[in-house]
Amino acid sequence: MRLAILLGLVLCTVCPCARAHDPYESTTVIVVRPERIELTLALAQSTALRLIDPDARIRALEPANMPEHTPRLEREARLLFILTSGNKQLAPTKVRVELTDENDIVFTVAYPRPAAGRLLVHAAFLRRLGDGYGGLVTVDDEANRNLGWDQLHWPRASFDVAIPRAAPTPRN
Repeated sequence: MRLAILLGLVLCTVCPCARAHDPYESTTVIVVRPERIELTLALAQSTALRLIDPDARIRALEPANMPEHTPRLEREARLLFILTSGNKQLAPTKVRVELTDENDIVFTVAYPRPAAGRLLVHAAFLRRLGDGYGGLVTVDDEANRNLGWDQLHWPRASFDVAIPRAAPTPRN
């Protein structure tokens, strides 16, 4: 019994803190709404820091220092993905960044909704991170019907998906 307790204490002291996200994996959910597209990307904090601080000067993001780093994270949010429809790149209209309770970083980026047709989704951040980085990207409509998904990684960071026509807006 003493050995089990001692082993538990050693593991708690020596092992790093558990992370909600593997540093090499990301999760992206894109929701196509009638008036916009919302893209939500969740990354391990260490990966997000690598994007905004490649020289590793920032030790960690915490609620106390998050306001100081939010502007850089918001600028980065606009560069994470390139969405293209009809040979026209969609420009982000709104960004939000949050630090989760699990110490992950969640980027939410809104884009105007394109016309029906093909949408090219390019995870530009994966190319900047390099070998070993990847993530799952799913595209759903507002009713939670899946329109497409793909597992992207740094050498193949793009896929396309068909965007349906927007449902007509109900009249009152």
